[in-house]
Amino acid sequence: MVSYWGMALLEVKNLRYNYSDKELYRDVSFKINPGEHCVLVGRNGSGKTTLLNLLIGELHPDAGEIDWEPNVTYSFLDQHLKVRQDVPVLEYLYGVYQDLYRKEKEMESLYEKAASDMDNYERYLAAAERLQDELKEKGFYALQEKVGRLTDGLGMTAELLAKPLSKLSSGQREKAYLAKMLLEEKSVLLMDEPTNFLDAHQVDWLANYLTTYPKAFLVVSHDQAFCERIATVVFILANQMITRYPGSYAHFKEQYAVDMEQYEKNYNAQQRYIKKEETFIAKHIVRATSAKAAKSRRARLAHLERLEPPARDTGNVHFSFPFTHDVGELPLKVEELEIGYEEPLLEPISFVLKRGEKIAILGQNGVGKTTFVKTILRLIPSLGGSFEFLPGTEVNYFSQDESLNPNATPFDLMRLAYPGLNNTEVRTVLGNVGIRQELALRKISELSGGEVTKTRFALMGRKKSNFLVLDEPTNHLDQKAKDALFKAIHEFPGAVILISHEKDFYDGLVDYELYF
Repeated sequence: MVSYWGMALLEVKNLRYNYSDKELYRDVSFKINPGEHCVLVGRNGSGKTTLLNLLIGELHPDAGEIDWEPNVTYSFLDQHLKVRQDVPVLEYLYGVYQDLYRKEKEMESLYEKAASDMDNYERYLAAAERLQDELKEKGFYALQEKVGRLTDGLGMTAELLAKPLSKLSSGQREKAYLAKMLLEEKSVLLMDEPTNFLDAHQVDWLANYLTTYPKAFLVVSHDQAFCERIATVVFILANQMITRYPGSYAHFKEQYAVDMEQYEKNYNAQQRYIKKEETFIAKHIVRATSAKAAKSRRARLAHLERLEPPARDTGNVHFSFPFTHDVGELPLKVEELEIGYEEPLLEPISFVLKRGEKIAILGQNGVGKTTFVKTILRLIPSLGGSFEFLPGTEVNYFSQDESLNPNATPFDLMRLAYPGLNNTEVRTVLGNVGIRQELALRKISELSGGEVTKTRFALMGRKKSNFLVLDEPTNHLDQKAKDALFKAIHEFPGAVILISHEKDFYDGLVDYELYF
């Protein structure tokens, strides 16, 4: 592998940052070099999104330096971009090339002047031809094809491209932001969970695109299959430190397991040393003959750089979906159901879901998967046909676009939803899903995406049901939480409808797949 060390696009030195009373980074240092395809991984709440916000200057470190090489440009994909919302999507995308369009107009003006001013014909013509050569060199005359390939790859239809951003769903808007970011072709792309709003085909297209991308990027992702395809460097954020692993994601996993085993050995050895020294100090500090040695050891212990407990020792994640009662052999029948808003999105849908069956509904974004779910839950009307749940069916629904009150805390939300729980019981419910200690008292707006998702599952985990409908439930979750969710769904005795773009998640979980 070619080393670019010494000519880094970005260099972070001795970074420290505390959030509330939690230390996220302790003297973190790393570099991103030209052409490197980097992924940043770590547990939910470890500080990955916060790090991206520090890199772009939205937040400021408590100590350390973040140095971008002069003339390096970057673009950042997050979920809170502030852009004009009244602009049609296609116009928004072509805005990337407004400088080239300005030069085209200037060139046309020069050609017109050359035609009408024969005295200065040669001068105007030469200037116009220089601009034309520049436009050709920058691919101006192939822009339509370039934009078309990208929008097709991301599943952006002509109808969607004609809409203003304000009329798009949150996922469609994210897709538009991603498309513009890729068209900009900055020196470094910074992306936070870009696959969350893409279907399996679009994730595949994006992975292919990024694999051949000639410049550098840093992607935060919990999608291991995606990381395996795009990464040439893996950064892991754990124990308040960032460790760099050159090579593939598979190589990282293998080497990280070895390093974690060694880290745990070092941590345990240090704990034994600390205990031994503290025992000696306590025993000898009051003895005249050995007080000096005890004080010396106490001073040495006070300056010891203590290792954090290994990251995997920070507690388990446990999701649950309480079952209420059985309702019979065929909990859901769908017959010739037509879904959509003004016109049907699909051919009429018919299927029967049997007792305890788990199915995955698959298909490209926009095909109607979420619309189908909202239709059978009577959140939107059907356009024809019928569906029927057996009497006594009680549905527990996870919506991919539900938002929680940003100013409330997880503790507030649990108390509001379940007023019969006392404070200790609320803490226990939240702790089971990984929302422990001060996290339970942070505002939703201050939590990571994974922590918000876990809060939603804590709320769902108190509701008894016999039918689960889960629309992209793995978005933002780290692997440990995904494993816990898989287990909870697998153990649920009722029927399940699952929408997911992560084959690694639903494969082996569902009884069959429905393609829309």
